Amino acid sequence: MIHRKNRNEPEAKAALPDPERENQKLRSALVEIAAEKWRFEHALKKALQKMDVMDAERFNGQFGYFSSRVAQAMAYAGMSCLDLSGQVYDVGMPVQGMNLDEFDEDEILIITRMVEPVILWNGRVIRTGMVLLGRAGSSRETEE
Repeated sequence: MIHRKNRNEPEAKAALPDPERENQKLRSALVEIAAEKWRFEHALKKALQKMDVMDAERFNGQFGYFSSRVAQAMAYAGMSCLDLSGQVYDVGMPVQGMNLDEFDEDEILIITRMVEPVILWNGRVIRTGMVLLGRAGSSRETEE
């Protein structure tokens, strides 16, 4: 007996996505959102300084809500951002010094500004940060 395909039967089922690969995609997307939020927060702080007080308060409030929602989503996924600003720089830290070549090897350096945060997932580094460095004891901080 020849089995004829019923037109109402679906075509061969599409292969289901690999759950681990899908989880990795979702983690990567959330990491990108967290990094972009970080960058936007620092750009917004500069812009708020140039606004009148009422507008600055309103935008700061709106960003605060957005920021808390991103933090909640990250916490739900087991992620967090690590800010190392003000700490003594060590080569073993999970950051890349953007201006490291401006200093001698024997100088003690401080992380003056986080350009991108260190992102942790369940306590493990999944994305290294980007930092600007300055000499320890120097009153000049690199802001630009």
